[in-house]
Amino acid sequence: MAPIVDGLAQQYQGKVSIRKIDANNDPAAQSLNIQGVPTYVFIDSFGKVLERQLGGDPDALKQGFEKAAGSH
Repeated sequence: MAPIVDGLAQQYQGKVSIRKIDANNDPAAQSLNIQGVPTYVFIDSFGKVLERQLGGDPDALKQGFEKAAGSH
């Protein structure tokens, strides 16, 4: 999934910020209730969770990026 995420990050550069976290050691994982890997959490600029995805569906991931980009 990393190449897909990296490609989408490049495509949506300036519209969507990416943060990769270590689900075992980063306190953000607990605050976002991340229990499975991979989990993608799309958050708007106000901190509201727009969407949460568990697993590696490239089409769903692109839709999440589109939704996050539109929330700016």
